[in-house]
Amino acid sequence: MKHLDSLQSEFAIKVVQWQRLAGRHKLAWQNTRDPYRIWVSEIMLQQTQVVTVTPYYERFIKRFPDVHSLAEASLDEVLALWSGLGYYRRAKFLHACAKTIVESHEGAFPQDEKILAELPGIGRSTAAAIAAFAFQRRAAILDGNVKRVLARVFALELDPQSSKSLRVFWDLAESLLPQHGDMAAYTQGLMDLGATCCLQRKPTCTQCPLQGMCQAKQAGKQEAYPLVKAKKTVPLRHWLMVWISDGERFLLLRRPAQGIWASMWSLPSIDVLPDTLIKSITKSKSESLPTPFNNEELLVAMHQLWRDQYHVYINQETFSAQSAAVLHASFKPKVKLEYALNLEQSFTHFRLVAPILRVFVDRESISNKANRAEEPSLAYALNSATLGQQQSLWLRMDEALELGIPRAIRKLLEGAK
Repeated sequence: MKHLDSLQSEFAIKVVQWQRLAGRHKLAWQNTRDPYRIWVSEIMLQQTQVVTVTPYYERFIKRFPDVHSLAEASLDEVLALWSGLGYYRRAKFLHACAKTIVESHEGAFPQDEKILAELPGIGRSTAAAIAAFAFQRRAAILDGNVKRVLARVFALELDPQSSKSLRVFWDLAESLLPQHGDMAAYTQGLMDLGATCCLQRKPTCTQCPLQGMCQAKQAGKQEAYPLVKAKKTVPLRHWLMVWISDGERFLLLRRPAQGIWASMWSLPSIDVLPDTLIKSITKSKSESLPTPFNNEELLVAMHQLWRDQYHVYINQETFSAQSAAVLHASFKPKVKLEYALNLEQSFTHFRLVAPILRVFVDRESISNKANRAEEPSLAYALNSATLGQQQSLWLRMDEALELGIPRAIRKLLEGAK
Protein backbone atom coordinates (compact mmCIF):
# COMPACT_ATOMS: atom_id res chain seq x y z
CA MET A 1 0.00 0.00 0.00
CA LYS A 2 1.21 3.50 -0.75
CA HIS A 3 2.71 5.60 2.03
CA LEU A 4 0.04 7.58 3.89
CA ASP A 5 1.56 10.97 2.96
CA SER A 6 1.45 10.04 -0.71
CA LEU A 7 -2.14 8.84 -0.40
CA GLN A 8 -3.21 12.06 1.29
CA SER A 9 -1.58 14.20 -1.39
CA GLU A 10 -3.12 12.10 -4.17
CA PHE A 11 -6.53 12.29 -2.47
CA ALA A 12 -6.70 16.10 -2.62
CA ILE A 13 -5.35 16.29 -6.18
CA LYS A 14 -7.89 13.77 -7.49
CA VAL A 15 -10.81 15.47 -5.72
CA VAL A 16 -9.94 18.89 -7.17
CA GLN A 17 -9.36 17.57 -10.70
CA TRP A 18 -12.60 15.60 -10.67
CA GLN A 19 -14.64 18.52 -9.34
CA ARG A 20 -13.40 20.83 -12.10
CA LEU A 21 -14.29 18.28 -14.78
CA ALA A 22 -17.35 16.45 -13.45
CA GLY A 23 -18.56 18.23 -10.34
CA ARG A 24 -21.59 20.47 -9.93
CA HIS A 25 -21.10 24.04 -11.18
CA LYS A 26 -24.59 25.45 -11.78
CA LEU A 27 -26.22 25.35 -8.36
CA ALA A 28 -28.07 28.54 -7.44
CA TRP A 29 -25.56 29.46 -4.71
CA GLN A 30 -22.38 28.72 -6.65
CA ASN A 31 -20.06 31.04 -8.56
CA THR A 32 -20.02 33.61 -5.78
CA ARG A 33 -17.72 34.48 -2.91
CA ASP A 34 -20.40 36.37 -1.05
CA PRO A 35 -20.25 34.85 2.45
CA TYR A 36 -23.88 35.78 3.10
CA ARG A 37 -25.22 33.73 0.19
CA ILE A 38 -22.86 30.87 0.94
CA TRP A 39 -23.95 30.88 4.58
CA VAL A 40 -27.68 30.85 3.73
CA SER A 41 -27.20 27.94 1.32
CA GLU A 42 -25.11 25.93 3.79
CA ILE A 43 -27.72 26.29 6.53
CA MET A 44 -30.56 25.34 4.16
CA LEU A 45 -28.64 22.31 2.88
CA GLN A 46 -28.26 20.81 6.34
CA GLN A 47 -30.25 17.53 6.23
CA THR A 48 -32.10 18.75 3.12
CA GLN A 49 -31.56 17.83 -0.53
CA VAL A 50 -30.48 20.29 -3.22
CA VAL A 51 -33.67 19.86 -5.27
CA THR A 52 -35.75 20.85 -2.24
CA VAL A 53 -33.53 23.74 -1.17
CA THR A 54 -33.19 25.51 -4.54
CA PRO A 55 -36.61 27.26 -4.76
CA TYR A 56 -36.49 28.20 -1.08
CA TYR A 57 -33.01 29.64 -1.47
CA GLU A 58 -34.03 31.72 -4.49
CA ARG A 59 -37.10 33.14 -2.73
CA PHE A 60 -35.13 33.81 0.43
CA ILE A 61 -32.33 35.70 -1.35
CA LYS A 62 -34.85 37.72 -3.34
CA ARG A 63 -36.58 38.82 -0.13
CA PHE A 64 -33.41 39.16 1.98
CA PRO A 65 -30.53 39.97 -0.42
CA ASP A 66 -28.00 40.74 2.32
CA VAL A 67 -27.34 40.25 6.01
CA HIS A 68 -28.71 43.70 6.92
CA SER A 69 -32.13 43.04 5.37
CA LEU A 70 -32.32 39.70 7.16
CA ALA A 71 -31.32 41.23 10.49
CA GLU A 72 -33.98 43.93 10.15
CA ALA A 73 -36.78 41.46 9.37
CA SER A 74 -39.14 40.03 11.96
CA LEU A 75 -38.85 36.40 12.93
CA ASP A 76 -42.35 35.88 11.53
CA GLU A 77 -41.20 37.00 8.08
CA VAL A 78 -38.26 34.61 8.18
CA LEU A 79 -40.35 31.68 9.38
CA ALA A 80 -42.97 32.38 6.70
CA LEU A 81 -40.35 32.03 3.94
CA TRP A 82 -38.93 28.93 5.63
CA SER A 83 -42.32 27.25 6.02
CA GLY A 84 -42.22 23.80 4.41
CA LEU A 85 -38.43 23.42 4.48
CA GLY A 86 -38.44 21.77 7.91
CA TYR A 87 -35.98 21.85 10.81
CA TYR A 88 -37.26 25.29 11.77
CA ARG A 89 -34.61 25.91 14.41
CA ARG A 90 -32.31 26.63 11.46
CA ALA A 91 -34.45 29.64 10.51
CA LYS A 92 -34.41 30.98 14.07
CA PHE A 93 -30.63 30.59 14.25
CA LEU A 94 -30.25 32.19 10.82
CA HIS A 95 -32.18 35.24 12.01
CA ALA A 96 -30.28 35.42 15.31
CA CYS A 97 -26.94 35.04 13.52
CA ALA A 98 -27.75 37.88 11.10
CA LYS A 99 -28.48 40.15 14.04
CA THR A 100 -25.21 39.15 15.71
CA ILE A 101 -23.17 39.83 12.57
CA VAL A 102 -24.74 43.26 12.15
CA GLU A 103 -24.55 44.23 15.81
CA SER A 104 -21.20 42.69 16.79
CA HIS A 105 -19.25 42.49 13.51
CA GLU A 106 -20.43 45.65 11.72
CA GLY A 107 -22.27 43.57 9.13
CA ALA A 108 -19.13 41.75 7.93
CA PHE A 109 -18.67 37.99 8.17
CA PRO A 110 -15.53 36.96 10.08
CA GLN A 111 -13.02 35.23 7.81
CA ASP A 112 -11.61 32.93 10.50
CA GLU A 113 -13.51 29.63 10.66
CA LYS A 114 -13.06 29.43 14.44
CA ILE A 115 -14.79 32.77 14.93
CA LEU A 116 -17.50 31.82 12.44
CA ALA A 117 -18.16 28.63 14.40
CA GLU A 118 -19.01 30.69 17.49
CA LEU A 119 -21.93 32.44 15.76
CA PRO A 120 -25.52 31.21 16.37
CA GLY A 121 -26.36 28.10 14.37
CA ILE A 122 -22.95 27.79 12.67
CA GLY A 123 -21.07 24.66 13.67
CA ARG A 124 -17.54 23.63 12.86
CA SER A 125 -18.23 22.10 9.45
CA THR A 126 -20.51 24.91 8.24
CA ALA A 127 -17.96 27.49 9.39
CA ALA A 128 -15.25 25.69 7.42
CA ALA A 129 -17.41 25.61 4.27
CA ILE A 130 -18.10 29.35 4.48
CA ALA A 131 -14.44 30.11 5.11
CA ALA A 132 -13.25 27.88 2.25
CA PHE A 133 -15.76 29.10 -0.34
CA ALA A 134 -15.75 32.79 0.55
CA PHE A 135 -12.20 33.36 1.78
CA GLN A 136 -10.15 30.41 0.43
CA ARG A 137 -9.33 29.40 3.99
CA ARG A 138 -7.68 26.03 4.52
CA ALA A 139 -10.44 24.53 6.66
CA ALA A 140 -11.85 21.00 6.74
CA ILE A 141 -15.54 20.16 6.39
CA LEU A 142 -17.12 17.03 7.84
CA ASP A 143 -20.80 16.57 7.03
CA GLY A 144 -22.56 13.24 6.57
CA ASN A 145 -21.52 12.90 2.93
CA VAL A 146 -17.86 13.55 3.71
CA LYS A 147 -17.89 11.03 6.56
CA ARG A 148 -19.18 8.41 4.14
CA VAL A 149 -16.43 9.15 1.59
CA LEU A 150 -13.69 8.99 4.22
CA ALA A 151 -15.10 5.88 5.88
CA ARG A 152 -15.07 4.01 2.56
CA VAL A 153 -11.78 5.22 1.14
CA PHE A 154 -9.92 4.41 4.37
CA ALA A 155 -12.19 1.51 5.53
CA LEU A 156 -12.78 3.10 8.91
CA GLU A 157 -14.36 0.60 11.29
CA LEU A 158 -15.87 3.40 13.35
CA ASP A 159 -19.29 4.56 14.46
CA PRO A 160 -19.40 8.04 12.85
CA GLN A 161 -21.68 9.34 15.62
CA SER A 162 -19.49 8.55 18.63
CA SER A 163 -17.36 11.32 20.14
CA LYS A 164 -14.17 9.27 19.96
CA SER A 165 -14.75 8.39 16.31
CA LEU A 166 -15.56 11.99 15.42
CA ARG A 167 -12.11 13.05 16.60
CA VAL A 168 -10.58 10.46 14.26
CA PHE A 169 -12.71 11.69 11.35
CA TRP A 170 -11.79 15.31 12.02
CA ASP A 171 -8.08 14.53 12.29
CA LEU A 172 -8.22 12.64 9.00
CA ALA A 173 -10.24 15.37 7.25
CA GLU A 174 -7.69 17.99 8.30
CA SER A 175 -4.73 15.84 7.26
CA LEU A 176 -6.19 15.47 3.75
CA LEU A 177 -6.48 19.21 3.08
CA PRO A 178 -4.43 20.39 0.09
CA GLN A 179 -1.34 22.32 1.12
CA HIS A 180 -1.91 24.80 -1.68
CA GLY A 181 -4.47 25.30 -4.39
CA ASP A 182 -8.17 25.74 -4.87
CA MET A 183 -9.88 25.22 -1.50
CA ALA A 184 -13.29 26.01 -2.99
CA ALA A 185 -12.92 23.27 -5.62
CA TYR A 186 -11.64 20.79 -3.04
CA THR A 187 -14.47 21.51 -0.61
CA GLN A 188 -17.13 21.41 -3.33
CA GLY A 189 -15.56 18.25 -4.72
CA LEU A 190 -15.97 16.41 -1.43
CA MET A 191 -19.60 17.52 -1.24
CA ASP A 192 -20.23 16.49 -4.84
CA LEU A 193 -18.64 13.07 -4.40
CA GLY A 194 -20.88 12.28 -1.46
CA ALA A 195 -23.99 13.62 -3.18
CA THR A 196 -23.54 12.15 -6.67
CA CYS A 197 -21.10 9.19 -6.58
CA CYS A 198 -20.44 7.86 -3.10
CA LEU A 199 -24.12 7.35 -2.37
CA GLN A 200 -25.35 5.59 0.73
CA ARG A 201 -26.96 2.89 -1.41
CA LYS A 202 -25.74 1.73 -4.82
CA PRO A 203 -22.68 4.00 -5.09
CA THR A 204 -21.48 4.62 -8.66
CA CYS A 205 -17.88 3.65 -8.00
CA THR A 206 -16.90 3.55 -11.68
CA GLN A 207 -17.38 7.34 -11.84
CA CYS A 208 -15.44 8.06 -8.65
CA PRO A 209 -11.93 9.53 -8.93
CA LEU A 210 -10.93 7.79 -5.69
CA GLN A 211 -11.85 4.24 -6.75
CA GLY A 212 -8.21 3.24 -7.16
CA MET A 213 -7.40 4.03 -3.54
CA CYS A 214 -10.75 3.12 -1.99
CA GLN A 215 -10.20 0.25 0.46
CA ALA A 216 -13.92 -0.48 0.77
CA LYS A 217 -14.23 -0.93 -3.02
CA GLN A 218 -11.17 -3.15 -3.16
CA ALA A 219 -12.78 -5.38 -0.54
CA GLY A 220 -16.18 -5.24 -2.26
CA LYS A 221 -17.74 -3.83 0.90
CA GLN A 222 -18.72 -0.31 -0.09
CA GLU A 223 -22.15 -0.44 1.50
CA ALA A 224 -20.73 -1.80 4.76
CA TYR A 225 -19.23 1.65 5.42
CA PRO A 226 -19.75 3.77 7.37
CA LEU A 227 -20.84 1.53 10.21
CA VAL A 228 -24.51 1.96 11.05
CA LYS A 229 -26.08 1.14 14.38
CA ALA A 230 -29.32 -0.81 14.39
CA LYS A 231 -32.23 1.59 14.13
CA LYS A 232 -34.25 2.10 17.27
CA THR A 233 -38.01 1.94 17.21
CA VAL A 234 -39.34 5.45 16.73
CA PRO A 235 -41.73 6.29 19.58
CA LEU A 236 -45.15 7.81 18.94
CA ARG A 237 -46.44 11.00 20.50
CA HIS A 238 -50.14 11.81 20.50
CA TRP A 239 -51.64 15.29 20.50
CA LEU A 240 -55.13 16.65 20.12
CA MET A 241 -55.30 19.52 17.63
CA VAL A 242 -58.37 21.73 17.44
CA TRP A 243 -59.50 23.52 14.29
CA ILE A 244 -61.92 26.23 15.42
CA SER A 245 -63.72 27.98 12.59
CA ASP A 246 -66.79 30.13 11.96
CA GLY A 247 -66.80 29.14 8.30
CA GLU A 248 -64.69 32.11 7.22
CA ARG A 249 -61.92 32.47 9.78
CA PHE A 250 -60.15 30.13 12.14
CA LEU A 251 -57.82 30.37 15.11
CA LEU A 252 -54.03 30.01 15.07
CA LEU A 253 -51.79 30.25 18.13
CA ARG A 254 -48.05 30.77 18.26
CA ARG A 255 -46.15 27.75 19.52
CA PRO A 256 -43.80 28.18 22.51
CA ALA A 257 -40.29 29.49 21.84
CA GLN A 258 -38.81 26.06 22.64
CA GLY A 259 -39.80 22.60 21.48
CA ILE A 260 -41.67 21.30 18.43
CA TRP A 261 -42.35 23.96 15.78
CA ALA A 262 -40.87 26.60 18.09
CA SER A 263 -42.32 30.12 17.60
CA MET A 264 -44.36 29.04 14.57
CA TRP A 265 -48.11 29.45 14.10
CA SER A 266 -50.23 26.34 14.53
CA LEU A 267 -53.67 25.10 15.46
CA PRO A 268 -54.41 25.09 19.21
CA SER A 269 -53.34 21.79 20.71
CA ILE A 270 -53.21 19.63 23.79
CA ASP A 271 -49.84 17.95 23.61
CA VAL A 272 -50.67 14.89 25.71
CA LEU A 273 -53.64 12.60 25.16
CA PRO A 274 -54.97 10.04 27.69
CA ASP A 275 -54.58 6.38 26.79
CA THR A 276 -58.33 5.79 26.64
CA LEU A 277 -58.77 8.41 23.94
CA ILE A 278 -55.75 7.16 22.01
CA LYS A 279 -57.21 3.65 21.98
CA SER A 280 -60.56 4.97 20.78
CA ILE A 281 -58.94 6.85 17.91
CA THR A 282 -56.72 3.90 16.97
CA LYS A 283 -59.70 1.56 16.99
CA SER A 284 -61.70 3.95 14.86
CA LYS A 285 -58.90 4.19 12.30
CA SER A 286 -58.46 0.41 12.12
CA GLU A 287 -62.14 -0.04 11.37
CA SER A 288 -61.70 2.15 8.27
CA LEU A 289 -64.58 4.40 9.16
CA PRO A 290 -65.34 7.16 6.67
CA THR A 291 -63.95 10.57 7.59
CA PRO A 292 -65.28 12.78 8.91
CA PHE A 293 -67.42 10.19 10.69
CA ASN A 294 -70.19 10.53 13.25
CA ASN A 295 -68.74 8.88 16.36
CA GLU A 296 -70.59 10.87 18.99
CA GLU A 297 -68.86 9.29 21.97
CA LEU A 298 -65.39 10.04 20.66
CA LEU A 299 -66.33 13.57 19.61
CA VAL A 300 -67.76 14.35 23.02
CA ALA A 301 -64.68 12.95 24.76
CA MET A 302 -62.33 15.02 22.60
CA HIS A 303 -64.40 18.15 23.07
CA GLN A 304 -64.58 17.65 26.85
CA LEU A 305 -60.81 17.19 26.98
CA TRP A 306 -60.32 20.38 24.99
CA ARG A 307 -62.65 22.37 27.24
CA ASP A 308 -61.23 21.05 30.52
CA GLN A 309 -57.50 21.06 29.79
CA TYR A 310 -56.74 23.68 27.14
CA HIS A 311 -55.72 26.18 29.85
CA VAL A 312 -52.91 23.85 30.99
CA TYR A 313 -51.23 24.05 27.60
CA ILE A 314 -52.13 27.55 26.44
CA ASN A 315 -51.14 30.73 28.27
CA GLN A 316 -54.37 32.70 28.42
CA GLU A 317 -52.57 35.93 29.28
CA THR A 318 -51.29 36.22 25.72
CA PHE A 319 -54.70 35.99 24.03
CA SER A 320 -56.15 38.90 22.14
CA ALA A 321 -59.77 39.70 23.03
CA GLN A 322 -61.19 38.26 19.84
CA SER A 323 -59.16 35.05 20.12
CA ALA A 324 -60.27 34.49 23.72
CA ALA A 325 -63.86 34.85 22.57
CA VAL A 326 -63.29 32.25 19.86
CA LEU A 327 -61.85 29.78 22.36
CA HIS A 328 -64.73 30.14 24.76
CA ALA A 329 -67.30 29.91 21.98
CA SER A 330 -65.80 26.53 21.08
CA PHE A 331 -66.72 25.15 24.51
CA LYS A 332 -70.47 25.46 24.01
CA PRO A 333 -72.15 22.05 24.19
CA LYS A 334 -74.15 22.46 20.98
CA VAL A 335 -71.39 23.59 18.62
CA LYS A 336 -71.01 21.53 15.46
CA LEU A 337 -68.20 18.98 15.75
CA GLU A 338 -66.31 16.77 13.32
CA TYR A 339 -63.43 14.35 13.68
CA ALA A 340 -61.01 15.00 10.83
CA LEU A 341 -58.10 12.90 9.61
CA ASN A 342 -55.06 12.54 11.82
CA LEU A 343 -52.19 14.91 11.21
CA GLU A 344 -49.00 12.86 11.09
CA GLN A 345 -45.38 13.95 10.84
CA SER A 346 -42.03 12.30 11.49
CA PHE A 347 -39.39 14.13 13.49
CA THR A 348 -35.81 13.10 14.19
CA HIS A 349 -36.55 11.15 17.37
CA PHE A 350 -40.30 10.45 17.25
CA ARG A 351 -43.43 10.39 15.12
CA LEU A 352 -46.32 12.72 15.87
CA VAL A 353 -49.93 11.59 15.46
CA ALA A 354 -52.60 14.20 16.14
CA PRO A 355 -56.33 13.74 15.54
CA ILE A 356 -58.03 16.94 14.42
CA LEU A 357 -61.18 17.98 16.27
CA ARG A 358 -63.04 20.42 14.02
CA VAL A 359 -65.22 22.86 15.92
CA PHE A 360 -67.64 25.07 13.97
CA VAL A 361 -68.61 27.99 16.18
CA ASP A 362 -71.58 30.28 15.69
CA ARG A 363 -70.38 33.50 14.09
CA GLU A 364 -72.99 35.48 16.01
CA SER A 365 -71.40 34.49 19.32
CA ILE A 366 -68.14 36.24 18.44
CA SER A 367 -69.29 39.07 16.22
CA ASN A 368 -69.60 41.93 18.70
CA LYS A 369 -67.26 44.88 18.40
CA ALA A 370 -65.30 44.13 21.56
CA ASN A 371 -64.40 40.64 20.37
CA ARG A 372 -63.37 41.82 16.90
CA ALA A 373 -61.53 44.95 17.90
CA GLU A 374 -58.99 44.55 15.11
CA GLU A 375 -59.01 42.98 11.71
CA PRO A 376 -56.61 40.02 11.77
CA SER A 377 -54.37 41.40 9.03
CA LEU A 378 -54.05 44.72 10.88
CA ALA A 379 -53.42 43.01 14.20
CA TYR A 380 -50.68 40.90 12.63
CA ALA A 381 -49.04 43.87 10.93
CA LEU A 382 -49.03 45.88 14.14
CA ASN A 383 -47.66 43.13 16.31
CA SER A 384 -45.41 40.97 14.17
CA ALA A 385 -42.25 42.99 14.67
CA THR A 386 -41.68 41.85 18.25
CA LEU A 387 -41.99 38.20 19.16
CA GLY A 388 -44.60 37.69 21.86
CA GLN A 389 -46.82 40.73 21.37
CA GLN A 390 -49.52 38.86 19.48
CA GLN A 391 -49.77 35.20 20.37
CA SER A 392 -53.14 34.38 18.81
CA LEU A 393 -54.75 35.31 15.51
CA TRP A 394 -58.26 34.90 14.09
CA LEU A 395 -57.58 34.57 10.37
CA ARG A 396 -58.89 33.83 6.91
CA MET A 397 -57.23 30.98 5.04
CA ASP A 398 -55.28 33.25 2.67
CA GLU A 399 -53.91 35.21 5.63
CA ALA A 400 -52.88 32.05 7.47
CA LEU A 401 -50.93 30.71 4.50
CA GLU A 402 -48.78 33.86 4.53
CA LEU A 403 -47.51 33.05 8.03
CA GLY A 404 -44.69 30.85 9.23
CA ILE A 405 -46.62 27.62 9.74
CA PRO A 406 -45.28 24.04 9.86
CA ARG A 407 -45.38 22.01 6.67
CA ALA A 408 -47.86 19.50 8.12
CA ILE A 409 -50.26 22.29 9.11
CA ARG A 410 -49.82 24.03 5.75
CA LYS A 411 -50.63 20.80 3.91
CA LEU A 412 -53.72 20.32 6.07
CA LEU A 413 -54.96 23.86 5.43
CA GLU A 414 -54.26 23.78 1.71
CA GLY A 415 -56.17 20.52 1.44
CA ALA A 416 -59.20 22.22 2.95
CA LYS A 417 -59.19 25.27 0.63
